[in-house]
Amino acid sequence: MADATGPNLLVVGGDTKRLQWLTHHVTSHWPNAQVTTVPDGESASLGRLIAERTPDALILQADFADETASATVLHHMGQMLQSQPALHCILLAENGSEMSAVRALKSGARDYLPLARMTRDQLLGAITEACSKRRAAAQAAHGLSPSGAESSGLAVPGYSIVKEISASNFSQVFLARSVRLRRNVVLKVMNRGETARELDDAERFQREYEIISSISHRAIAEIYDFGSLPRHLYLAMEYFPCGDLRDRLRNPMSVDESLYYLRAIAEALRVIHVFGILHRDLKPANVMLREDNSPVLIDFGLARRSIDDVGTTGVGQVLGSPYYISPEQSQGQRVDSRTDLYSLGVMFYEMLTGQRPYAGRTAMAIMAQHAGSPVPILPAGTAVQQPLLDRLMAKQQSARYASADELLADLGPLVAAA
Repeated sequence: MADATGPNLLVVGGDTKRLQWLTHHVTSHWPNAQVTTVPDGESASLGRLIAERTPDALILQADFADETASATVLHHMGQMLQSQPALHCILLAENGSEMSAVRALKSGARDYLPLARMTRDQLLGAITEACSKRRAAAQAAHGLSPSGAESSGLAVPGYSIVKEISASNFSQVFLARSVRLRRNVVLKVMNRGETARELDDAERFQREYEIISSISHRAIAEIYDFGSLPRHLYLAMEYFPCGDLRDRLRNPMSVDESLYYLRAIAEALRVIHVFGILHRDLKPANVMLREDNSPVLIDFGLARRSIDDVGTTGVGQVLGSPYYISPEQSQGQRVDSRTDLYSLGVMFYEMLTGQRPYAGRTAMAIMAQHAGSPVPILPAGTAVQQPLLDRLMAKQQSARYASADELLADLGPLVAAA
């Protein structure tokens, strides 16, 4: 819940009647709330107002029926977030669609609420969350640990943990604030131990750092720091507020967008393959998106330098996500760059159809389909892409594209998706 004093809000856009409606709902719930309204056409002093009031949330209204006006709103929002990264933007959309939601979230909006369906409770819930996140960011900026960090029982010198993003047996991933860089980073932390499994995990973690830090390219996440503590290893890397491709796939994707991501990810694979690195765990959750929609590869925990795999492929060891794993990986056989291209083909099918190609009740059942089931058939609206999919997802490595370069030659020049 927001502080007893009430939230400090800056509401921009919309006519007088709507601004009054918003103000009424906020102040009836939080009588001490501070609500500053800026009607349409009066946003020239917006930067100054934000600097003076440091609001808990900026509520923007945009009419997506007016392409020029909505693009201007999103552009201004992006600029404001560059100067005020902790600012929580709530976008209220009129005449919006799933695509406008994607555009808004890529531009930095934390919440997207369609005005036609928005309820009072949804509005108040979004504001409450904004206040909570604003307080957490303020605590992190002053070197204080938010309550979520305290519950983790973890302290990494030079970093203030804002919240946990994910956790597994292998590691924990946090959104944290770097005191030295004065920016948010992703902090990946691994527990240290002495068992064979834990030592293997530590080696994998170290390898991830060495691999990513050896490549300086925009398609590869940037590493800021790597360190060792008595009970943990940690890795600080670039934070991507626009999320990952898995989030993007929650909304329908056009053929042109699918081809854009296919080519852009193939470009990223070409980069790591030139360095002799195989990713081996390519999936939508490991492809982050920058503000300009360009993809970035992350999570090289399973990656290997191809030269290291010669004669030591780990036959019989199955690694990778069962939904995106190649036939040779599912059978513990030797892998090469075509293994990553198969996983990219699985992602391409999902981008075109909104579904994964194979499903099953167990991981083994899914992997068996990758190894033995036919390449899935695309629906009529995307059937023209079938030859491309057939080569990417061919069961035999020799029938696939030989390299990312060969795939890129077939795809032609990169064209940004609308």
